[in-house]
Amino acid sequence: MSRYDTEEEQIDVIKTWWKKNGTWLLSSILVIAVAFSGWRYWSNSQMAQAVNASALFEVLQANLQQGTFGEVSREALKLVQEQPESPYAAAAALMYAKFSFDNGDMDSAKSNLLWVAEHAQDTTLQSLAYLRLARIQADQKAFSDAQATLDAVAKMNLPTAQKSLYDFVTGQIALSQGKTEQAYQSFDSVVKNSDSDKSLQGLAQIQLDDLSQ
Repeated sequence: MSRYDTEEEQIDVIKTWWKKNGTWLLSSILVIAVAFSGWRYWSNSQMAQAVNASALFEVLQANLQQGTFGEVSREALKLVQEQPESPYAAAAALMYAKFSFDNGDMDSAKSNLLWVAEHAQDTTLQSLAYLRLARIQADQKAFSDAQATLDAVAKMNLPTAQKSLYDFVTGQIALSQGKTEQAYQSFDSVVKNSDSDKSLQGLAQIQLDDLSQ
């Protein structure tokens, strides 16, 4: 089997994993982050307002998982505009960014991700937004912008599990620039991080094996 065929198979593995787990990973991070920060919003807001925001978040999340987010996308924007201080608004903006990305609207995706990075009160949501923004910037060959975005994440005090996602994205971007040594170090950090998602570790190991050839 040629090296080209092997690389094609590796790309397929990565794409398949993101397709199967990307939405679930996004949703699970949202649920955890909102669970930790939502109670503070409830205590500082009018009850009806908080209940409505929470209920709408659940609807948005369900539609995201079912692939029908487009049907409620306007409600997501409405939540962002009317309750920007709410953790549910940051989650809605992340969902809308993914919806825009999946439909090829990169400007909208970047705009919503940047909004989350600048307005979210939770560092987990901020870092997730920054990392997704960096990937889009790198895909558009805006590597200096992508590096600046990664630098912003590097200054955050990330939990080890979230740090592995930062390392993986850093490795991907370095690899796309031909910086193989930096990419190797980043993927190696993912593999050695005991709190990394197991599937993410597997993808990082594939990249390491390829770089070692």
